[in-house]
Amino acid sequence: MKTRGITLRELMQLSVLGKAKVISGEQGLDRVVRFVDIMEVPELKGWISEGVMLLTTAYSIRHDPSLLAELIYTLDNLGAAALAIKPARFLKEIPQSAIEASNACGLPIVEIPPEIPYTDITQPVTELLLGRQAMLLRRAEEVYRTLTTMVLENSGIQAVADNVAEFLKAPVALVDPERKIIVSSPADYEWQQEAVPLNWSIHVDRRTVAKLLVDKQRLDDMEEVGIEQARLVFALELMRRKVAEDTEFRLRGNFIDELLTPPLPTRHEVERRARQLGMNPEHKWEVAVIEGESAPSEETVNRLLEREAKKRGVTPHAEYRSSRAVLFLPTPEGRKLSAAEDIQESWSSTLEGWLQDKSNGLANYRTGVGTPEYLWDIHTSYNEARKALSVSRRLGQGTGSVTRYEEMEVYHLLEGLGGPGFERLFERKLGKLLQYDKEHDSNMLLTFYHYLECRGSLIDTANSLYIHRNSVKYRLERIRDITGFDLNDPREQFVCHLCLIYYYLQEK
Repeated sequence: MKTRGITLRELMQLSVLGKAKVISGEQGLDRVVRFVDIMEVPELKGWISEGVMLLTTAYSIRHDPSLLAELIYTLDNLGAAALAIKPARFLKEIPQSAIEASNACGLPIVEIPPEIPYTDITQPVTELLLGRQAMLLRRAEEVYRTLTTMVLENSGIQAVADNVAEFLKAPVALVDPERKIIVSSPADYEWQQEAVPLNWSIHVDRRTVAKLLVDKQRLDDMEEVGIEQARLVFALELMRRKVAEDTEFRLRGNFIDELLTPPLPTRHEVERRARQLGMNPEHKWEVAVIEGESAPSEETVNRLLEREAKKRGVTPHAEYRSSRAVLFLPTPEGRKLSAAEDIQESWSSTLEGWLQDKSNGLANYRTGVGTPEYLWDIHTSYNEARKALSVSRRLGQGTGSVTRYEEMEVYHLLEGLGGPGFERLFERKLGKLLQYDKEHDSNMLLTFYHYLECRGSLIDTANSLYIHRNSVKYRLERIRDITGFDLNDPREQFVCHLCLIYYYLQEK
């Protein structure tokens, strides 16, 4: 522990220094003295410690007193507290250049009467410094014992914050890396964090997990001791929280596995265990599966999910399997909103925002979302999310998209129909177009599908295919020529759309 020591102003109150006087650099009287040493040679680098008060007769520079000014600047750069000189024996007077240097850098020069022996100064100063350090160590032990006892007795992080605030006689707060309040004392204190002058980082597992804020301009020796102990205790408290959260997360994961794997637990058992794990069984839950060629960033998904959970006031859950992230997303059933509240955005819209925001790095992923179900039927939503992904993938929907099972349910049913009837219908309606694609290595069939999916919009079709709008117009003209269809006929559009969906579901 690094103690601040005693200011030069306090040392000057010692009786032994009663006849000594500060002749320059008075603005440095509040410099902290941690040691006392005696100068034998003018070469100081390598042995001068920060906070030292250097005693000298100036014997080593008696032949060139002008060196004293350079000595002042060197001591200041090395963090010394003061220079105490007995000038009468080897210096007739302290050079004006040294006084000017002292005033310029704020390093006090103390003139000591020649009759005072060094030991009469070093002994009481050293005893005073050691006494202060011993007192600080005792106080540190008391503070540490008080705070750690609170942790061991599970008094809670709020009680720790209250104790620290009482000790410092100032408001304190702990904030997370996003500058959100974890705990504050007083709890209702209006924090303007940019204006708080004092803050310290709190580390857990070599990571900065929080900052300790103190609304105070400066701390004295005792308070600095308390802050160091408080940082340690807050780190222990946050670590305990993390261990508890990790344990709860693992238990939730095991619970989710049971809900997705037969034989399924009873509804009563699901409700009981869900409440124990903080998963509200009265909510309906949607399952979202995010997949890509590689696994999505767990850190990114967890950060986005945690932020959205705080906004909604719910407790979701995330599992990571192979190249997928599986999210279990609760929504309060039948939630009543006041007139002042906005209508809550659907989870699908939120997920779409995540994928489209390039800063999240999820643009190369696609997401399938199942229908809302109660926890005891959540396996249904999980299977639906996977089916939605499967159908969207085979229908050629690009990455960065969110597909809800409700949108793809009819396609999934269509996939199961099959049979020669649909094959004959496809051949009759679109066989020529398929043959043309094979012979000319073109994409007329795919263009027609996207045109129908985009409800006849040339711009949306061009965007889906990443081609120019004029290219879409040219291809549609060729499709008319090859098939002989009126592309504006709703019935033809309906039949051809079904045939194309059937074809792509069977093909891939």
